[in-house]
Amino acid sequence: MGGMRGRRAVAGWLAGACLLSACGGGRSRNKTAAATSTTPTTTPTSVATTTTATSAPAATAPAPCGVSGQAPPGGTIAADFPTALAFAPDGRLFFAERSGTVRVYQDGSARQFATVSTVTSESGGGYSERGLLGLAVSPTFAQDRFVYAFYSSSDRSHQYVVRWTDCGGVGTKATNIIELPAGGDCCHKGGRLAFGPDGKLFVTLGEEHTASAAQNTSDVRGKVLRYNPDGSVPADNPFGPGNPVWAFGLRNPFGLAVSPSGQVAVTNNGPTGDAGSPGTGYDTLIVSVGRGRGYQWPNCYGYSHPNSSATSCGAGQLPPDWSSEASTAVPTGAAFVDGSGPAGYAGHLVFCSFGAGMEVVSPGSPHATVSPGPPNCRLDVKQGPDHALYFSDTGHIYRLG
Repeated sequence: MGGMRGRRAVAGWLAGACLLSACGGGRSRNKTAAATSTTPTTTPTSVATTTTATSAPAATAPAPCGVSGQAPPGGTIAADFPTALAFAPDGRLFFAERSGTVRVYQDGSARQFATVSTVTSESGGGYSERGLLGLAVSPTFAQDRFVYAFYSSSDRSHQYVVRWTDCGGVGTKATNIIELPAGGDCCHKGGRLAFGPDGKLFVTLGEEHTASAAQNTSDVRGKVLRYNPDGSVPADNPFGPGNPVWAFGLRNPFGLAVSPSGQVAVTNNGPTGDAGSPGTGYDTLIVSVGRGRGYQWPNCYGYSHPNSSATSCGAGQLPPDWSSEASTAVPTGAAFVDGSGPAGYAGHLVFCSFGAGMEVVSPGSPHATVSPGPPNCRLDVKQGPDHALYFSDTGHIYRLG
């Protein structure tokens, strides 16, 4: 999560369950060959459920790979460290388990969709923020049936965005479409995925314990990145041909949400003594990430507090909309909730945090404010096609609404 080594007292990533802070370098590479580190399964396996499904939406998927009459879970289901959630337009919930399994809730139970070869500890067995970290479903899923995930390779040198084609709840044709650096130590891995309304894929990557990389727009570390759905780089990205960087100056962005209008929100894990910063606190939220904009790290932290070696926060760079300041929140997944969402959450941006549970964001001046939601919103949150909120902790996925 962002410098978790300095905040291991927070609610138990400590037992090796953590995930979010690290090192490394370089630019991304597009990968078009089949992902050798990915093993799609052909024998779905179920996990225990504690509730029945809600009423099913109309089927949208074509035969022979389509499924019909599907609905998201009607309540709590069991899961193994579900880092990321994503819904298909046919009503199915996909979720990523950190140890390397993607599951799909289908026909009233959760089954194995695909697996990747990943690691969740360092080579000596120590604390790590690696693993299966992000998940997204293609906005044109009814036509292409693509499911995407972000994972740390078992070689501990690379991270990948992999794409499968769903066929009846089984991931096929696994292909690594984007290669990214993984860093040489435990932390700041990033790893979130989300599509914009223009069909472009946003990817977050931490600065991997090389703080200076966050300000280098020719380096993918410490950034929000933007790709075409095949892993190539859009021609209209802000920093020139072939450069996937969309926004820079981030330490470890581990929450990502994109609204139907294209507003991009990011949660960012704050200092634990990096680059002369304080040892705790200063987790942040950017409500609307701007194209080509910078967000101050490592020049400044929190509400534009200069680091010891900085002379300014960077010309034209922006502070966060919200900071936890001296408190430690450890923010994770985020979601924009539409006007039909649950009472008290409808029309708001919400995010999970490992330290405090769900936070409901309200705009304000000079800063946004947050109010508490369910305390077991620890890892990710998404709004379902039924307008309910679904969110996860280390052992379950819950429904609200």
